Amino acid sequence: MMESKPIGPISRRSLITGVLAGTALGVLGAQITARPALGAGKSVSVGTFHFDPTSRMTEKEFIAVATKAGFELKFENIDNFVSQSQIATYFQASPSDIVEYTTGYRLKYAASKGLVADLSDVWSKVNRNFARSYKSAATAADGKQYMLPVARYPWAVMYRKSIFKAAGIEPAGIITWVDFINACKTFKSKGLTPIAMGDASGWEALGTFEFVNLRTNGYKFHRDLMDGRASWNDARIQKTLQNWESTFPYQNSNALDLDWAAAGRLVLQNKAAMQVMGSFHSQLYTDPADLADLALFPFPEISKAHHRASLVAPVNGFALPKASQKNFANAKSLLTWLASLDYATVAASEAPTTLMANSNLPTSESAFVRQQAALVKVSKYFTNTLERDTRPDFVTPIVGPAIQAFIKNPGDKKKIAANLASQWTGLPSL
Repeated sequence: MMESKPIGPISRRSLITGVLAGTALGVLGAQITARPALGAGKSVSVGTFHFDPTSRMTEKEFIAVATKAGFELKFENIDNFVSQSQIATYFQASPSDIVEYTTGYRLKYAASKGLVADLSDVWSKVNRNFARSYKSAATAADGKQYMLPVARYPWAVMYRKSIFKAAGIEPAGIITWVDFINACKTFKSKGLTPIAMGDASGWEALGTFEFVNLRTNGYKFHRDLMDGRASWNDARIQKTLQNWESTFPYQNSNALDLDWAAAGRLVLQNKAAMQVMGSFHSQLYTDPADLADLALFPFPEISKAHHRASLVAPVNGFALPKASQKNFANAKSLLTWLASLDYATVAASEAPTTLMANSNLPTSESAFVRQQAALVKVSKYFTNTLERDTRPDFVTPIVGPAIQAFIKNPGDKKKIAANLASQWTGLPSL
């Protein structure tokens, strides 16, 4: 996952530690060790790409829980960009016993190259703890599972209920693209920025592109595009960009100057009506009254043929590098514990707005989490954010800047698409 620089006290790194459920797995410093008080526990090293020194959650609580469960944990901070450009080298060198990882292209690539171990035996023990969609996300082309999921963070349209109520707009009534544009017109007429957009870091707008493409052309075309079976020069991409461009008059003009959190704060501060973002948007709401006012609705339908069947909803969890095979027994024991209700309960208490993967948790007290769960339940197809769904050497240096160029000069969309198609064909073989 691409990273942004710290933004005040909060960065995308610290927010995405919610992926690890705020249990300190993603916020402990390098080489921090949890040691059992009596005797030696099962020693396991845990590699995480989401360490952020600006964030301090409850590492002591996690250590206590892990120690009680019988583990001696050593946390190792790994540069996140390794996961994009040097992950094969890392996995084959001296990786941690288990490593924070993601679903989508990255998992399938690592599995196809034999970099991560088959976890089917672990899944046979914990299968009942997860809904089918999580097992599917953890499964590679060979039908075997290579990751243990911890949490999912759906993307949707984030908004404040009070803002919509004041404007006389019913969010449940926003189903089609026409409904969405009409709502934008109403907000604009009231002097409010309808859509908060920030893409200063080059990844934020990729989720919106993905939704518009899914709604315009459907899941199959989007999947073909990500896998290289369809060209960025396809006329259907122009339809996607045209549809997206129709929202530009309703978003803030300084989108390329703001990162996702700065744009999200426009909603928090009642200056904008909505933001298309992952559920980690909620981490901006530190006041309980503000958080109670936060809600979401599905990205609207553009084509009746595709409805709102697809959901951008990445899954994060842990993989087991094959190079760590000397400690497989302890590592798999830890993964089994991470799949347990005991772990999920602590994790959910630490990240109350995060949708945990474990399906045995009681219904969340958070209305925001219940909305996320409902969104997942009714969705037919799942995608990850774009930087996880296709080659990272294409998304990070090429697609991200191309989308920024489109936001700046939408009239160049044909030229931008042609350049993307050309650069894809020029990529080296993997």
